[in-house]
Amino acid sequence: MNLNLITLNTRGRVDFDEEVDMSTCKDDRILSFERVHVKGAILDNGTDEYEIDLEIKGRINLKSSINETPVPLKLDIKYSDFINNLVEKYKNSSNSLDILPIIWENILLEIPIRAVNETDTFETTHGEGWEILEDDE
Repeated sequence: MNLNLITLNTRGRVDFDEEVDMSTCKDDRILSFERVHVKGAILDNGTDEYEIDLEIKGRINLKSSINETPVPLKLDIKYSDFINNLVEKYKNSSNSLDILPIIWENILLEIPIRAVNETDTFETTHGEGWEILEDDE
């Protein structure tokens, strides 16, 4: 998600409210993205630190840990921080700032270690060197 660096430098603030293309972001746990919307602002407070406020909303489909079926996850992330040397770290070209890595990092932090649906059941009860035993065995 590219933001106009000239606006940030001249006004000291960039506001944004748009849907983000997450097609370049890959993770084995994510099957698909359904509308990821980001709203927020970046403020230049005159020091090396920039204040960034984000609100990320949307929905992603995770891979079930049990049978790899889709598990929907609603995103409602609020992120506020001061980032040192923001322009140097996320500068995409001479006139734009790419904050997609910040958005992606915050989405990854929301993914649970294990995603399952209430209806998920184990389809495999044995494998090489292991098997699921019943309580009565």
